[in-house]
Amino acid sequence: MPSSLPSTSSNAEDQVRATLDTRSWIGFDLDDTLHEFRKASCAATAHCLTLIAQGHLNISREAVQARYQEALRQGTSNAFVDGKTSHDYRRDRFSATLDHFGLGQGLIDDLITSYERVLVQNLTLKPGAVSLLRAIKSSGRRIVVITEGPQDAQERALRDLGISEYVDFLATTNHFGVSKTSGLFLKVLDQLAIQAHEIAYVGDSIERDIAPATAEGIYAIHLDEKQSSRLTQEPVTINSLVVLESLV
Repeated sequence: MPSSLPSTSSNAEDQVRATLDTRSWIGFDLDDTLHEFRKASCAATAHCLTLIAQGHLNISREAVQARYQEALRQGTSNAFVDGKTSHDYRRDRFSATLDHFGLGQGLIDDLITSYERVLVQNLTLKPGAVSLLRAIKSSGRRIVVITEGPQDAQERALRDLGISEYVDFLATTNHFGVSKTSGLFLKVLDQLAIQAHEIAYVGDSIERDIAPATAEGIYAIHLDEKQSSRLTQEPVTINSLVVLESLV
C-alpha cells in the first residue's frame, strides 16, 4: 500500500500556501530568524571578554564570562524597552563586569568598538533569506521586521546584512517601549493600520514570537532548524526559510 506521508505533507503545504496568499504583509523576527545573531554575538562577546582577562593573572576567563552573563541577564530582562541605544547597553554590561573585578574603566571604549567590529564581521544571513525576501516583494506583498533589541542596532544589522531595502517597516521593542509578550504585536498592527488577518509572522521562539503573535490573531510560523521535517502543523513549523520561499 502506498505511503500517505507525501500526500499529507503536500496537503499541509497547500494549506499554508493558501493562507499566505491572503496575507498582504509578511512579518519576521530578526535575530536568529533572518540571521545568525547568537553566533555573531558569541564571537563578539568572546573577543571582548578575552581582552578583559588578558594581563590579569588572578582573573580567569571563566570568571569574567560568568560575571558578564549575569550583567547580560540583568540588562536584558526588560526586553530593551527603556529606550537606550545599543552602545548604552554594552557600556553598562562591560562597566559592571570591570567594576566587579575592581578594574578601571579605561577599556570601555575599546570594548564597545571591538564588540561592534567583531559582530559585523560575523553577521551571516540564514540560508535562503535574501531569495525569500525577494520572492515576497515580487509577489506584491510588504515586509515588516518585528524584533526585540535597540532600534539603532537593528537598523545597522539590516543595513550590514544587506537586506534593509526589502523591509518596509522595522518595529523594535526599544522604539515602541513594550516587549513582544506585553503588546508589541498589537502596537505594530495599529502602526501599520492593518488587521491581524492581513499579516503572517515568522519567528524562531515559541515563547516570544509564536505565542504572543497568535494571541493577537496573527497567523504565525515557527522556524525550527532542528526539526527533521520540512513542515509540520500545530503550530505551523518549518525547518528553513527555503521551505517558506516555496510557499509564497
